[in-house]
Amino acid sequence: MSRTGLFVRRMVPFALTLATAGGITAAALAGIGGARAQVVDPNDTKGVLDMRRVWFEPEAGPPRWTVVTFAPWTPEQIRDRGFVFVYLDTVGNDRADYYAMIVSSGHRLLGSLWHDPKRGPDVKITGLDVRRDSDLTVAVRIPLGPLEIGAFRTSYGWFVVSTFTGRVCRAACVDRVPDDGFFEQPIGTPTPTPTPTTTPTTSPTP
Repeated sequence: MSRTGLFVRRMVPFALTLATAGGITAAALAGIGGARAQVVDPNDTKGVLDMRRVWFEPEAGPPRWTVVTFAPWTPEQIRDRGFVFVYLDTVGNDRADYYAMIVSSGHRLLGSLWHDPKRGPDVKITGLDVRRDSDLTVAVRIPLGPLEIGAFRTSYGWFVVSTFTGRVCRAACVDRVPDDGFFEQPIGTPTPTPTPTTTPTTSPTP
């Protein structure tokens, strides 16, 4: 197994445990509407992946999340040490059912989409498109087509987590946006299943 693969196997459950340690409830969902949104986060975590803001763009193709950090960084700098996750709740069960994971090979960033079932190991679904517009940003698109979204759901929840281990983060520095709960993103109004109608039979008059 590669060094990156080994670190990822260790960091995914660690990041999810820290991200959900405070408990996530449906009441904690914060609506941000259906248009492009910006979520600002304070300078509250050590390490180069301390998030300054997260841009969310649901229009023009698969939804796109762009993470902006306070400090510049390179793929080589975060190899085996820095990870970014986008967690999704598509069922409304107060837990992340899917997550996108961004890792570094040392030369470039790689993205993948995973399903986190209630039982059994996580399952990789597909690779993801990862882009960098500057040395402060990383962006990922997550297609909704492969996701199983709960029946009659009109929204899904999301939150973003970054982790970094280094000289000033020996126990791993973890940043989360939002600090707890999910942001809620509308996905449209479901079409109810039509109820079949019956035609009454008229009995002949005796």
